[in-house]
Amino acid sequence: GTLNLPRPLTMTIRVTIVEDDEILRQALAETLQEDTGLVLSGAHGFGESFLAAVLTERPDVVIMDINLPGITGIEAVRRCKELAPRTQFLMCTVQDDDAHLFEALCAGATGYLVKNAAPEQVLTAVKDLHAGGSPMSPGIARRVVRSFQQQRTPSPEMQRLTDWERQVLELLAQGHRYKEIADSLRLSIDTVRTHIRNLYDKLQVSSRTDALNKLYPR
Repeated sequence: GTLNLPRPLTMTIRVTIVEDDEILRQALAETLQEDTGLVLSGAHGFGESFLAAVLTERPDVVIMDINLPGITGIEAVRRCKELAPRTQFLMCTVQDDDAHLFEALCAGATGYLVKNAAPEQVLTAVKDLHAGGSPMSPGIARRVVRSFQQQRTPSPEMQRLTDWERQVLELLAQGHRYKEIADSLRLSIDTVRTHIRNLYDKLQVSSRTDALNKLYPR
């Protein structure tokens, strides 16, 4: 078998910022450039210019504003996933209970942040996302839980959630951090991360199914 050698420390994460607020875009770019583990691969004020450059910039993670002028951040994610499926997206939004966030899940985003987060928190979330985590704020987790409760007959995808995934989701919705969740369920933080990542995968399937059912009712 192959040896699992530790990843070299020189490995940097390529990050592109898509944010129409120039001051915020500059602040994020400056903080990012101070971090030796990250490389700024691009900064855009529009989804269109980001999509035109994504194959050249090859970002690992994109910090994506949801409300962009022109095409929305969600549409930009959807189109980018077709061009570069391995790109990961951290959605930035003004409110974390924004209905758009659910749409972003369908489009393929794997992390969310509220815009009032400090630039340092944003960078921590970028690294977390790249390491296999899925930063999910309590507001998003609450919305997911609420959507479960509103479905009188849970969709097959929702039924596919394991007990562990449901417990992790409930604790996230209550505002607990990864470490607290790991401690209370007696799991490692990596296992909690994996459960959250699996949750996202199942939710994406589910929300896509919901969307299709609305478009093409049986």
